[in-house]
Amino acid sequence: MDDSTSQWKKLAAELDEHRNFWLATVNLDNTPHVAPIWGVVLEDRFLFYTSRVSRKARNIIRQPHVGLHLESAENVLIVYGNAADDGLPQNHPAVLTALEQKYDQPGDHDYLPSSDTSYDVLFSLNPTSALGWRLDDFEGSQIRWAQKGNR
Repeated sequence: MDDSTSQWKKLAAELDEHRNFWLATVNLDNTPHVAPIWGVVLEDRFLFYTSRVSRKARNIIRQPHVGLHLESAENVLIVYGNAADDGLPQNHPAVLTALEQKYDQPGDHDYLPSSDTSYDVLFSLNPTSALGWRLDDFEGSQIRWAQKGNR
């Protein structure tokens, strides 16, 4: 395993520790669109779901370049990459199970694809680069990562 792969594994594990994320996509007129999402990491891949009729899904299908950010501005991790359509969430039982285990607070179940079939698309994020830092150690905690070949 090369250094780039091991560094991505650490970043993916960091993503999975968080509950809420912001996803940036590109609108038809090239303006940004940002929306909150839930997601999980399986096999070092960040996966998220939505409805095909949502603006974020329509944007991704047309233009797959995305940015993903943790909810926090004090613990920053920003990932850039391309989102790929993995089909119906219901066709990925391991993802459904992981989502149910992660989002287990009262009321969460209603917003998961296992109970709401209007969430009819699963996307995986294929990362190309990432950066991050912690506000309490801005200088010492900075990280930069780029997929091998994207440096």
